[in-house]
Amino acid sequence: MVAIMTHEELLEKSKKLFEKRKDILNSLETYQKAMEYLDRSHIKNKSEYIQFLQSILKHCVKNNLLEQEALVLRILGRTYSIFKQHVESMKCHYQSLKIQKKLGKKQETAEGLVFLAEDLEVSGNYDKSISIFQEASEVYQDLGKLKKTKEIDKQIARLQEFSKEMVENEYYLNKFQMDSY
Repeated sequence: MVAIMTHEELLEKSKKLFEKRKDILNSLETYQKAMEYLDRSHIKNKSEYIQFLQSILKHCVKNNLLEQEALVLRILGRTYSIFKQHVESMKCHYQSLKIQKKLGKKQETAEGLVFLAEDLEVSGNYDKSISIFQEASEVYQDLGKLKKTKEIDKQIARLQEFSKEMVENEYYLNKFQMDSY
């Protein structure tokens, strides 16, 4: 019989891995599992998740652990996104990407670009989202990840179609002065 841990238990395990052993990578892996089990419609302790990641981030900055810092920032960005705090999410993604690019981490950069593009889409910034998706596609192309490139290209096509529909709808609303009613 396999015992399945709840998101609270996984969060506590993640905290112990970090607090007792400063095992950042396993702590973050366990944290991500906790987030997978999180019921997004009934989140009661958002600040606990954020504060935990911020404590790991502070440790990484203090000890000049750039790779881990970038990873924590990306996970913090995903966490903010899950909690529908998209501005904070984008800030973290931009910071993470800056570090990933500086370190020359192409795979991580591409993944981070996709996360950023998704947040931009949710925030309604479709043109910027398309641009970031295109950048991610180019990085994946350079890495030879054609399947990922095709997946992103589908996202780009979907967003371009949606943007086109939005412009057309706006045009008709203005043309027929639908906003007046």
